[in-house]
Amino acid sequence: MTQVRQPSLEKFTQRDEDGALFTVSLQIVLYAKTPLPELAAGATACYELFVKKFGHSLKWYHARSMRKVRRFTQKYVDIFPTLCKESEAHLPSYRVFNGSGLQDYVPPAFATGGYEAFSWLQVHLPPTLADNWEELLTLLAGMAGPFPFRYGTVGFSLCWNEVSVDRDIEVPKLIGARLKRYPGFNVGTPRELCDQDLPPVNWLTLLGPELLRKLGGITKVRRAFSDDKAISVMPLADGALIRAGESPQLGDRNRRDDLPLYRKVGSFLKDYRGHQEIELYGLTLEESEAWLERFDS
Repeated sequence: MTQVRQPSLEKFTQRDEDGALFTVSLQIVLYAKTPLPELAAGATACYELFVKKFGHSLKWYHARSMRKVRRFTQKYVDIFPTLCKESEAHLPSYRVFNGSGLQDYVPPAFATGGYEAFSWLQVHLPPTLADNWEELLTLLAGMAGPFPFRYGTVGFSLCWNEVSVDRDIEVPKLIGARLKRYPGFNVGTPRELCDQDLPPVNWLTLLGPELLRKLGGITKVRRAFSDDKAISVMPLADGALIRAGESPQLGDRNRRDDLPLYRKVGSFLKDYRGHQEIELYGLTLEESEAWLERFDS
């Protein structure tokens, strides 16, 4: 199979006088549907792992209804663990990140949030980390072990801060065309997808224990892809990881590259994806449905 040459990721960063409107990241998203008391310890462990690894690059944090960001210093490291102990149905709205302020939101970044009984945990990483498989896998294992995820994905994403009112107005008008043309991009706003039965697959698709049982176990999942050496399946904590290719890809519909490996994984999981109407940032309702279905066949 001939692979279409991937465009430079730098071309997708767009800036204004306040910093990056959006940029490209290697995004990890873990989804959960577990009461907060059972999530808190795992989410805190992920946070501590992230801060230990990337703390030297973290400059700002924002929690809940704060109107402004604050400098992230040792004094505020315990804010997130404290929020996790408070009584809510899902993970608190929190983020810590690099950049020059609320509007200049760039990797590395850690964020959490939720909707009703559903929670999400997101990490934006420099996309170059995709070139170091062992380092990435170690980080994933360190997060998936303590965090009771039901599903997750890893792949290229458009990183931006919808918490900023200005960015919430400006960015959706700019990212829609990119999401439609380059199918490998995931949305950078997991709260839009956290209550979906199964958000779309990506380069790495993470199967939680319950989903893995429904699929018949890791042996059956491996058997489903046994005819394609480019797709591998391996254990990840109590679940499994499906890797669609050696590295993440963007694809390009204008060049007829619709990411066949991603589509093969998506087709395998299609029956579990369900159907919920949602209008994603930058897309109409109809475009959103097409985006959600883009790897179904």
